[in-house]
Amino acid sequence: MSPPTASPATAEAAARACMASLVGSLADNKAALGRRYAEWAISAPTLESAVAAAAMAQDELGHARSTYPVLKALGAEVSDEHPHPLALLDDQLPDWTALIAANLLVDGVLTTFVAACADSSIAQLAQRARKILQEEGTHRVHAEAWARRLCRSGGRERDALVARLRETWEEAGRWTGPDDDPGYRAAMASGMVAQSPAEQRELMRAWLTALLGAEGVEIALEQPADWSRWDPGLRRWSP
Repeated sequence: MSPPTASPATAEAAARACMASLVGSLADNKAALGRRYAEWAISAPTLESAVAAAAMAQDELGHARSTYPVLKALGAEVSDEHPHPLALLDDQLPDWTALIAANLLVDGVLTTFVAACADSSIAQLAQRARKILQEEGTHRVHAEAWARRLCRSGGRERDALVARLRETWEEAGRWTGPDDDPGYRAAMASGMVAQSPAEQRELMRAWLTALLGAEGVEIALEQPADWSRWDPGLRRWSP
């Protein structure tokens, strides 16, 4: 016997609640990522990367500031409570390799979600998403260039990158939530977001495995199976 179908009003409410959670967390994570980038703007290994870190920090902080107002379009209020980014962004990133892993995977996961909202039925979200995507291209270029550089260095630097990427994926790979979230499915059905969590994770996995594979480095980023330490309210995995 099939489970009862939610009423349109119930499905709409669930969709908006899910998107409000994602959009609020998107802004929280962009603000935190901006701060983490800024902390490396004076200590990056090259002058070029220091300038890039400062520019990416400015982008992310601007994205956060302009994303919070989208919550009003979803019927939610901007909370005055302490923001809740991914746990790995709570404190300064411990080394440059950790920053590159965040550049690749945290920035990448957030941008993949933003791309899935570029044609959202929520006009304010679609407008904001398209603007963010215009500015995210340089972040990806920076991340890919450093990934190649660390892979080609071989030995310790290559192995450290792979280890940091695996650690980062544990959190970033779960950010959109499990694929069977009814609120997310309702949001897709309403045209608020175009791709499921699993589809977005697959895009990230395919991109990163191809990037590193071209340098002769193998990495496996699995679809998360364990959600026991996942907090759906905070969109946060406890490492």
